[in-house]
Amino acid sequence: MLYTYYVYSEKDDPENSHTHAFVKFSGLKLVGSKTGDYVRQEANASSSREQGYAGVQLTLMRYRDFWQLIDPYKVCCSNRDVTSGACKSVDELLVKKKREQSYDDVDVYSHRVLVPEDEKQVLDKRLRVRQSGVYILMFSNCGTDPSMTALVSGTILVKNPYGFLPGNEFHKMPFYGWLSITYIGCAILWAGLSIRWWREYIHIQSCISGVIFLGLLECFLWYLYYEDWNTSGLRGKFLFMVSLLASVSKNMFSYMLVLVASLGWGVTRPYLDIDTSRRIKVLSLLYIILAFIREVVLSLKHSHSLSPSFVLFCLLPISLLNGIIFYWVFTALSSLIQNLKERGQSEKLQVFQNLWRILIVVLAVVTVTLLYQIFNVNREMTGSWRHQWLFTDGVGHILFLVILIAMMYLWAPHQHSQRYAYVAAGEKNSKDEISRSSGDIGWDDDDIEDGEGLDESVWGAQRLDEDDDEDLHDDESPRESAAGESVAGSDRSAVGDHLAEAAKAKADTPRKVAGAGVSSRKLGREAD
Repeated sequence: MLYTYYVYSEKDDPENSHTHAFVKFSGLKLVGSKTGDYVRQEANASSSREQGYAGVQLTLMRYRDFWQLIDPYKVCCSNRDVTSGACKSVDELLVKKKREQSYDDVDVYSHRVLVPEDEKQVLDKRLRVRQSGVYILMFSNCGTDPSMTALVSGTILVKNPYGFLPGNEFHKMPFYGWLSITYIGCAILWAGLSIRWWREYIHIQSCISGVIFLGLLECFLWYLYYEDWNTSGLRGKFLFMVSLLASVSKNMFSYMLVLVASLGWGVTRPYLDIDTSRRIKVLSLLYIILAFIREVVLSLKHSHSLSPSFVLFCLLPISLLNGIIFYWVFTALSSLIQNLKERGQSEKLQVFQNLWRILIVVLAVVTVTLLYQIFNVNREMTGSWRHQWLFTDGVGHILFLVILIAMMYLWAPHQHSQRYAYVAAGEKNSKDEISRSSGDIGWDDDDIEDGEGLDESVWGAQRLDEDDDEDLHDDESPRESAAGESVAGSDRSAVGDHLAEAAKAKADTPRKVAGAGVSSRKLGREAD
């Protein structure tokens, strides 16, 4: 078995292009194993014998029919099989079929590889593929010449009705196209909100902008990669590596964003300590390496017929690392929620409680998907090849988009975005004072009549001034003391006048009294 192909027939074509699938054997020939020349050039004495060698075949057949059509204990035809009509000639692959059936009737497409005298004798062969399914390419050598040593040169081309993209990869192309459009919509919406409330922008909103950009870049690159593959028939190595790098970077960045947000970065602490930062960096490096290996293995799993044990060996490390990241996120998020409860920060608390609920749902879906992938590794590839993309790519991207939209909703820029940001203790007290002043502008009428509000400000300031100057007053002469009392009396008289004017202004224009109240309270605080 050399390669695996996933083929849609004309009747099952997902794009209804009304063309048929085909396999084309092009430029196939036997060449010298050392020099690369024709086999006939290796030994002139046996050239005629080598030119007649017809034991090498390349055969395409459905995977599910392999053990029904091929007997592992008798692979090649013999003279008896030719006599019975099971084979047309000796030295060819023995296919178990009825006497009146042809290779096309049992969906077997075969081509003999010969030793040509010149390039003109190298003929191409194109055969129509009539049934959908998973096809395997087999190489067989039923010749009887033990001294024959050669290499096979040429190409085998399998094309679906819609293009060269394998059937198990086709649905990813429109999927990434629609995802790109969705990310563009999210980017436009987020950019509009960010420009509208740019003065209220906080750190976590900048990180969300980065995740949206990486998600858009990843989907756009994957769409280009599959579109190019479908058109040209060749995997673009550069596009493949760049797309993988974009996927791994986006996943790593988004995981770390959720983690640092759960640790309280920018919410309850301005920065992370050194040990935590180092652990996050190590975790990020490990994730990049293991996730890159995972993506490569899943991309080549079916086409190169990788063994289930090898695939499982490559999937387990990244799965365990994802489990560690989720455990750290939930532990940190639980501690953060408890911290916010103790501080009484209800708005921040509501945001992170909603994030907790969303992550619980996502974790449940991810667990089910992972278990299905592990279970599906050992299953036969013929059953679920049309829908396997949904579990390898679809579910992960949809869940990621759900989390991203949820975070966009929870941390959308608005006029009160700064309420969710970290505020230092001194700055917080200052903002609380401003909030109280703007919320309690002025006093009640009873306060003004009783003189309570004014006593807290003006009289408090006056008493503070008198206490500060007490020693100075004791050393002064009675004349100076009398003068001081006269000044104090005049000050009290001025305050009394000020109180009367404030009460009158309260009755006429409440806004003016409010201003007086703010000024009085401010003076009282400065004095205190």
